[in-house]
Amino acid sequence: MKNLLYLAIIATISLSCKSTINPDTLPKPLPQRPTENPENGNLTQQEAEEMQNLKSEILALSQSENCSNATDWKSVGLGVKACGGPVEYIAYSNKIDEAKFLEKVNLYNQKSTEYNKKYNLVSDCMLVMQPENIVCENGKPVFK
Repeated sequence: MKNLLYLAIIATISLSCKSTINPDTLPKPLPQRPTENPENGNLTQQEAEEMQNLKSEILALSQSENCSNATDWKSVGLGVKACGGPVEYIAYSNKIDEAKFLEKVNLYNQKSTEYNKKYNLVSDCMLVMQPENIVCENGKPVFK
């Protein structure tokens, strides 16, 4: 009987507790975050366009060479996850202006880090492994 009384008290206390967590104020993963609402700390249209334009430039440079010799190709991390590490790896030829290319990649990664901090973003924290090998298939670099 005493156990039932304790159980009833615990159940009453548990049900009377109100959560102080408001789901609207928790950080949202990138795909769920609206892209334009600066009052709520979301990415502005200008920031989104700036990041997309920079990424487009980087990808255009990385794809500007035809892959005929795999030894001419390297990989680099692009984007930064909120908990660290690259979002993805891309291949690039060492025949392009490597310094200019890596400068753009570093700028993109720096902006990605700032964006993560500014908007308190979270990520999956999955480690994206750096590719071990690059091979050429149909003129394109492919990670193996």
